[in-house]
Amino acid sequence: MMRGSWGQSKLLTKKSWAVIRTHRYLLLFPVLGFLASLIPLAVFWIPAAWLFVNDQIAAGVVLAIVGLFANQIVLSIASGGLVASADVELSGGSSSIGHGIGRALVRIFPLIGWALIATVINVIVGFIRGNGNGGAASAMRNLAAAGVLAMWQLITFFVLPFIMLDGLGPIKAVKASFALFKQKWGTQIFGGVRIGGLVALVTGVPGILLAAVGFFAASSETSALVPLGVGLVIIGVIIVMIGGLVLSTMRGIFSVVLFRYAKDGVVEGDFTESELTGAVRTSS
Repeated sequence: MMRGSWGQSKLLTKKSWAVIRTHRYLLLFPVLGFLASLIPLAVFWIPAAWLFVNDQIAAGVVLAIVGLFANQIVLSIASGGLVASADVELSGGSSSIGHGIGRALVRIFPLIGWALIATVINVIVGFIRGNGNGGAASAMRNLAAAGVLAMWQLITFFVLPFIMLDGLGPIKAVKASFALFKQKWGTQIFGGVRIGGLVALVTGVPGILLAAVGFFAASSETSALVPLGVGLVIIGVIIVMIGGLVLSTMRGIFSVVLFRYAKDGVVEGDFTESELTGAVRTSS
């Protein structure tokens, strides 16, 4: 039965959530990744901010990029562990948070290489985006940056499965990921993988609205509204963060499901072949 884009996304999201409900510990990978990623914030980005404030721009930029690289390493280890554990669970085995992180640490050097590539791309996207001074030119730059980032995330969707499950290095994994997408879905791909739209709707929209209302309340001249506003902002940010962590887990799980289907023709979990075939939006 054919489904529209939203219906397909909703179905894939629900089935990915079912995997999480069965193996709840998988949520710990992005949580640990997020918590560990705060370390580069303290070690590199806070001093970088101090350098920027004191007009030491060059040193601040270097320190900020090093911090971004360290952050990417941490996130790559957590994501690699998620992919390794999800693959074991989906194939009928039994894994754990320790097993997944252990598998990621065995592949630490390829993961560091992937983190370096991701950092370079993020820096390039940042330069494309510019300083955001407003106006039509700034809007076009933001649109171009968003397009580059969306396409990059799509063609590298299988990088971590290739690194963790097939033992490839980062450069070969990027090439293999793009080649696999091209082989299975052709070159007329746009938008991305249909996963997580429901999570974004349920958590992102309410969270942003609460944070916006809270910001205006906290900025009002009525002192009684300030505590309420601050509380709403905190709640809104927490909701968005929870949604982001759930979405990150779903994408990690689904990258394994789609990888096994696209590469080996194996359908895992409660998914069907037609659902996986239609998981990537194409222009046809």
